[in-house]
Amino acid sequence: MDDLIRSAGAERVDERASKKLSDLLEDKGSAILERARILADHAGRTKITKEDVYLAVNV
Repeated sequence: MDDLIRSAGAERVDERASKKLSDLLEDKGSAILERARILADHAGRTKITKEDVYLAVNV
């Protein structure tokens, strides 16, 4: 996470900021994957495709 935060321009990274970002990304990722799973189920598939993930994010 530190590298990601630094790539956004931060010179120093507080450990709590890194942990918070990690938690937020995990929560957001889980929500996206749950929507993608629902889309795959609707299509009759057990495999989540990149299209499912794309639609979960953009629809």
